[in-house]
Amino acid sequence: MPQLKALMKRDVQARDIGRSIGRPADILVDPTNHQVSLIVMTEGAIPELSVVIPAEAIASFDVDALSIASLTAVHLAVHDRTLLSKLEGGLKLRRRSVFTAEGRRLGRIDGIEVDAQGGVVTYRVRKPRFGLVRPRLELKPSEVSGLGAEFAVADPEQTPTDQPESSDAKASAP
Repeated sequence: MPQLKALMKRDVQARDIGRSIGRPADILVDPTNHQVSLIVMTEGAIPELSVVIPAEAIASFDVDALSIASLTAVHLAVHDRTLLSKLEGGLKLRRRSVFTAEGRRLGRIDGIEVDAQGGVVTYRVRKPRFGLVRPRLELKPSEVSGLGAEFAVADPEQTPTDQPESSDAKASAP
């Protein structure tokens, strides 16, 4: 399953003209259903002028390129109220703080895995550094009860796993 940051590095290909039309500037997630909602190709000076592709137009999210059937899937957000509402409601979740319902900080979202249809499978949360170890927590969408404009609220079933980052592992080698 691909990570959102890996999807940002993939080309968007229009099959009707047989060309790549560029790479996404952003990928937004719908906070109500934990689903990729919109591929932002270019961000406009105001949101209405952003060039966007609805996630439904993407053939599959788990291949080497994001493929659309035709250039007709690419729109200015201002031309479609549904796309504009998805643009306004979608969230950039990377580096978003995550708290429990009691107010305990779990860390920040540092990765999101999606399935072939663009559904979120896991949110990866990292705590701040504790020496050479950065605990990681993987949350299922069912454990995230609120995704807001500033932070997320989660009720995790598991405890963080202590996994050193690769650069830390290299630094600790003799």
